[in-house]
Amino acid sequence: MARPYAKLPPGAKSHLEAMAANGLLSESAAATALGMPLHEFRRVIKEHEQSREVWDNALSIERDRLLSALYDKATSGDARAAERLLAIRHGMTEKSADNSPAERLNIIFQLPAALTPDQYEKLVKQTPEQVTEKD
Repeated sequence: MARPYAKLPPGAKSHLEAMAANGLLSESAAATALGMPLHEFRRVIKEHEQSREVWDNALSIERDRLLSALYDKATSGDARAAERLLAIRHGMTEKSADNSPAERLNIIFQLPAALTPDQYEKLVKQTPEQVTEKD
């Protein structure tokens, strides 16, 4: 049985960056290109900090390339691409008409515990005077 990988093999950084630049980056393709089983590749990028950084950098290259392509479409008049780019980069959507990212309003209702039937019956039979006397 072969020893498990402790980190990505030498040259992984250049391989992964080239794959990202060419739009071929995926975990399975990366593992195959590096000669590693997929489960080992996933374990290594999860457990080994430097390997995870190499993988994250490759993903950043791919993300930047895709954002650039989206930007090119948006500036050439594609309204859908422009909307997506505004939402992704600036948090602006049709729902948030102002230029600031949407903030959520949270309202929390705290309800009292349910009354037993006996407690409810006592409460209903009380007169308003009896209720105010207890306060």
